[in-house]
Amino acid sequence: MPSAWGEGVFEADTSGYERMVVPYVEMHCVKCHGPEKQKGKLRLDTLGHDFSDPHAAAKWGEVVDAVDGHEMPPEEEEQPDPIAAGKFAEWIATELARAEVSKRSARTVLRRMNRAEYNNTIRDLIGVDFNPASTFPQDPPASGFDNIGQALTISPLQMELYYKAARQVLDRAITEGEKPASLKWRFQPEDDVKGGDQTRIEVDGQRPILNKGENVSGDGFTAVSHEAWNTAVNIRDFKLPTAGKYIIRFRAAGMIPTRDDVLDYFKKAVAANVQERLKEQPDQERWIRQEAEETLMGLQAEETYNYGPPRLKLTRHLNGTPSVVAEMDVAAPKSEPQTYEVETHFTTESAGINFDQGYSVSRSLENFPYVGRPDFPRPTLLLDWIEIEGPIFPEWPPRSHAGLFVDSVHQGTDEVAYARDILSNFMRKAYRRPVTEAEIAGKLALFTKHREGQATFIEAMKIPLTAVLVSPSFLYLTEPHVPKEEATPLSAHELAARLSYFLWSSMPDEELSRVASSGEILKRDVLSAQALRMAADPKSEAFVKNFAGQWLGLRKVGANPPTKTLYPKYDRHLEVSMVQETEGFFAEILHKDLDARNLLRSDFVTINERLARFYKIPGVKGDEIRVVNVGPEMHRGGVLTQASIQSITSNGTRTSPVVRGVWILKTLLGSDPGLPVANVGEIASQVPGIDKATVRQRLAIHRENPSCARCHDKIDPLGLAMENYNAAGEWRDQEGHGYEGRIEAGDPMIDASAKMPDGTEFIGIKGLQEQLLKKEDLFLNSLSTQLHTYALGRELGFSDRAMIKESIERMKREKRTLKCLIDSIVTAPAFMNQ
Repeated sequence: MPSAWGEGVFEADTSGYERMVVPYVEMHCVKCHGPEKQKGKLRLDTLGHDFSDPHAAAKWGEVVDAVDGHEMPPEEEEQPDPIAAGKFAEWIATELARAEVSKRSARTVLRRMNRAEYNNTIRDLIGVDFNPASTFPQDPPASGFDNIGQALTISPLQMELYYKAARQVLDRAITEGEKPASLKWRFQPEDDVKGGDQTRIEVDGQRPILNKGENVSGDGFTAVSHEAWNTAVNIRDFKLPTAGKYIIRFRAAGMIPTRDDVLDYFKKAVAANVQERLKEQPDQERWIRQEAEETLMGLQAEETYNYGPPRLKLTRHLNGTPSVVAEMDVAAPKSEPQTYEVETHFTTESAGINFDQGYSVSRSLENFPYVGRPDFPRPTLLLDWIEIEGPIFPEWPPRSHAGLFVDSVHQGTDEVAYARDILSNFMRKAYRRPVTEAEIAGKLALFTKHREGQATFIEAMKIPLTAVLVSPSFLYLTEPHVPKEEATPLSAHELAARLSYFLWSSMPDEELSRVASSGEILKRDVLSAQALRMAADPKSEAFVKNFAGQWLGLRKVGANPPTKTLYPKYDRHLEVSMVQETEGFFAEILHKDLDARNLLRSDFVTINERLARFYKIPGVKGDEIRVVNVGPEMHRGGVLTQASIQSITSNGTRTSPVVRGVWILKTLLGSDPGLPVANVGEIASQVPGIDKATVRQRLAIHRENPSCARCHDKIDPLGLAMENYNAAGEWRDQEGHGYEGRIEAGDPMIDASAKMPDGTEFIGIKGLQEQLLKKEDLFLNSLSTQLHTYALGRELGFSDRAMIKESIERMKREKRTLKCLIDSIVTAPAFMNQ
């Protein structure tokens, strides 16, 4: 990197500005952005050329984007020579980049671990997995991600939480004394023959309360109902003698009624009701029978009898605090029950476990009579017996303890020397680099200072070990600043840490640490090989969740859920499955080395049984996400067709073409449509009878305002093309105008046609996907920009545009895969240098 691009004071190029910018602005810009008019509140003739000024830089950046995007001058104005326009934009972009680099280096210094990275690092460093960062404050996002160094500040309160978490981690990881005795408690809910009574069961001198509800199915099974809290199965008011990992084991099965079962039930219920009413009102027979016939017709037309397996929700209580430890489908039939196991951690505090029915019967049935009765056919969870076994220690001392208290020749002979060996080994791993003698001595001094006041060697060691876990060298990805004008290469260990936190959101493993210690990682071919290995490793699930989850907005799923009155099929299981679908889809494209344009349109989906029922895709059984090939008649394939995206771009009661259009522009095309015009007012207050208008008609009225049309002409067509998907992501052919927005006979058919400002016409999701594929460069630019931002942990600027362009060109040469993009990022100077 030339020294002129180093850190320092920016010196404006006045002569270049006069030569390259002033004539172009006077000829093509001042008519709308000069003394007489300032469209968009932008005046260019007085903006100046101090590109180090944030206000001026932001405005000139908008100009470059508008000129490069052929948005300015407007089509009705005389168009500049393309070569002249290119030179004008290039000169400004170069100056913006030079000013940007003069103020900051292209590196991330002292980037703090965020909550996800902290949890993963504790898991991999110490071997305990319990999400200690769950009590930490939310990490503030910047540029769309929560791993941006500039935003990850720290406070005194957070330091206290780090200290508390460190003690909790070490208390869980470290053990003393002999291996605790294991216990196994078994509970037989059906033994409570009274039904509904809370019975105390004698177990190893304790008398926990067993509540098995009121529904006994016979044959040794207890039916777990979801009608009320006291009909669940729960075991509470017990204390386990030893803290640790326990297995909750249970034998269970499920009963799934067929559509015929449900209709037979309704026929009998309606017939019985008719007879009862005729006794009281014999003169109303005609009306009673007519009403019963209409009720049955409505029940037969209902589409929600395609039930899935009953769903178990298992909750653990510790000292009164509940936490869900498992949710699962129980698909085993009553004739062949299965044994299920769930691992969880118990302390010695008062504890309990709850088995609840997590299956949610469609709320559309609530409008019909007889549904609330206990005998109404619905998926039923059956429990045979329950066991609690533990604490589970496959080896003693446990691996978490042995990993800290390593074997040493000084063990048992010289406490101070052994403490030094422990600290040297642990600090090297925790700091993700070699440690100095001075660093070790500082922590060893804590041990010697406090040893006399602690009962055991192990308790004394917790003090310096805690200090390591609250040290900046652990909490931050430290890349020491070297004040040079030119970029400084990262050390081998710094590069390894940057790579592992990019692809794993965690610390380097043994292999990555080995190639770092040897220096081999500084070779590009070795670095590439490690990146590909890590992208294929199961730990890359963290990359999928944290990058794709934030880029695509999956963390917003459920924040404003579709209202249950309008979207009765939406439930917790569907919501979880929606996120899993999009994560699984991104992972499939990553791991199978597929063309990244599959994100825009694909001939496959990644779904489970719950989503298959929702999407009406036949033949999918089981709760695991898997690839399913689909044809065009299914209207699925690509992220825009996924319920997760449909729901986050709606407002809970109805679709929002504007929000959907903005999401496409920002997320998939990397284009910012700008802020809405202030003081426009609500459409409903301007147009009488607007409540009866379709969404398309409402937006057409909105675009009649020229100030609104400037942006909405770009936004609305994209969103309107997606109108066949309702606010929950379900395909529909009509727009609901009935009570509270329900679809009724005679409601208008969806018009998903669209026309872009350039006159391009297309229809529906298929046409929209074709248009997006034509904008491949914009899509690849957006994807590359977002992934670079996430990988580098910093906001990008004009100085990074050449890097983005190079990565896009390489993707086009190499099948446009995510792995190609990842390799392009990690071998770029910006990633390898400070």
